[in-house]
Amino acid sequence: MARAEGDTGGKAPRAGMYVSRARNAERGARNYPVSRQSFHCLHGLPVRSALRTPRSALTASWTALAFLLGACATIQEPPGGPPDLTPPSLVSVTPDSGVVVPGLKTPVLFRFSEVVSERPGAALDQMVLVSPRPRVLDVSWRRDAIAVKPREGWRTGVPYRVTLLPGIIDLRNNKMPTGKTVIFSAGAEIPATTLRGRVIDWEVGSAAPRALIEAVGLPDSLVYWDLTDSAGTFTMAAVPPGRYVVFATVDRNTNRRHDYREPFDSTIVTLDSSAQYTFWAFTHDSVGPRIRTLTRVDSLTIRIEFNQALRPQPAEPGDIVVAQLPDSTPVPVERVLGQAAYDSLQATERKAAAKPDSAAVVPARPGQPQPPRPPPPVTPRPAAPALPPGVAPGTPSAPAPQDSILLRLLRERPKLSATLVVRMSTPLQPKTRYVVRARVMNPTGAIGESTSVLVPPVAADTTRKAR
Repeated sequence: MARAEGDTGGKAPRAGMYVSRARNAERGARNYPVSRQSFHCLHGLPVRSALRTPRSALTASWTALAFLLGACATIQEPPGGPPDLTPPSLVSVTPDSGVVVPGLKTPVLFRFSEVVSERPGAALDQMVLVSPRPRVLDVSWRRDAIAVKPREGWRTGVPYRVTLLPGIIDLRNNKMPTGKTVIFSAGAEIPATTLRGRVIDWEVGSAAPRALIEAVGLPDSLVYWDLTDSAGTFTMAAVPPGRYVVFATVDRNTNRRHDYREPFDSTIVTLDSSAQYTFWAFTHDSVGPRIRTLTRVDSLTIRIEFNQALRPQPAEPGDIVVAQLPDSTPVPVERVLGQAAYDSLQATERKAAAKPDSAAVVPARPGQPQPPRPPPPVTPRPAAPALPPGVAPGTPSAPAPQDSILLRLLRERPKLSATLVVRMSTPLQPKTRYVVRARVMNPTGAIGESTSVLVPPVAADTTRKAR
C-alpha cells in the first residue's frame, strides 16, 4: 500500500507538468501553427496530445489558403458580361503617312484602341518592316502602343516606309487581321515611284508567299526591302529613282536574310517612275548535276534521277549514252524526255487506248437500210457573267485573277525537274548490266558528267496462275 501510494504521489506532479507543458504548447501553436508539432517534440510532449489541433483541420486550412492565393493570381474576365471577341484596331500613327519631317528624332508610334500583347506569337520586331533596312531596329511595347525607330536614328534626306504586319493581338488573343503602312521622309521629297512584281518558286512550280525582296541601291548600297503576299506579289512604293540590283529569295527559314542554298533570282533594274518584273527563283549551284538513281520503268524505258534540278530546255542528242556491258556495246536511244513531257505522253497514250472507235458503224443486215448516225452532242454555251452595278456593256473587262496569271506563266515555263526519262529503241535484257553516261546542265549553266550502272530485274511471269 505504501508503495502504491508512493507511486501515485510521484505520478501526480508529473501529470501536472504534462498539462502545463501542453497548455504552453497550445498557446504557442495558436501563434505559430506551422511549428506546433516541432514544439511538442522539442519539449518532450506527446505528439498526439488531446489538446493538439487535429491534422485534418490544419490540412483543410492550408488547402483553403492555397486556393485563395491561386484565385488571386489568376487573371480572369470580369463576370456578368459577354466575352470580348473584338480584335484591337489602329487608332493613330505618328507621323502621318505622306509627310516630310526634317530632323525627325522621335520613333514612329502605332497606337491601338486597347492594350495589346507584348508577344503576339512572335518577337515584336518580326511584326514590323522598316525600309530601307536599318542596322539595328528598336521596337518597344507601350501597353496600347508600339514604338519603332532605328537605333542609329532616321537618316536625313531618305524616304522611309514602315509597315506594321497583320497579327497584333490583345490580351484575350483577338488578332488584328490587317496591317498598316506609312511613308514619310526625314527631309527629302517623297518620290512617286513604284517597284512591283511577282516571285515564283520555279522548283516547286507555285507562287512564293512571304518571299524576301531586296533592292540594293547603286552605289550607296542602301537596301530597300519588302515581303511578298500570299499570292507571291509585291509592291514597293517611294523607292528613290536610280539603278538597283533586285534580289528575290524564297526565305525558307524565315529569317528575312538571303542564305546559302536558298532559291533566289536577281536582275538589274533602272527605276524612273515604275518598274515591274517576274522572278523565277531556283537554287544556284556552281557544280553540275550528277546521277543519283537509275530505275527501269519498263522494257523500253529508264528513269534517271539527278541530285539537282536540270535546265528547262530539252536534252540534246548525245547527252545520255547507254551501253551494254561487258563489251560496252552501244544501245540506241530513241528519245530523252523530261518528266512532265513523259507524263503527258503517257496520258495521251492511255486516253487513245481507252477511247472507243466512234467512227465504227454496226453493219446492217442484207436488205435493211443503214441506220443514221446519231447527231453529235450539243454543248450549251456558258452564260456571260453578270456585269457589276454601274458598268455598261462593252466596257473592257478587269485584269485576269492572279491565279490565272500564275497558271499562264507556268505554262510558258514549266517547273524545274531533276528527272529525265530515256526511251530505248530495243528492249532491255534482264540480268544484263548497262552503263548510263549523262552530260547535263543545271539552270545556272554548270555542266555535270556522271556514270551509273543499271541491271534490269527479271520480269514476273503474269501468265502463270498461282496454285
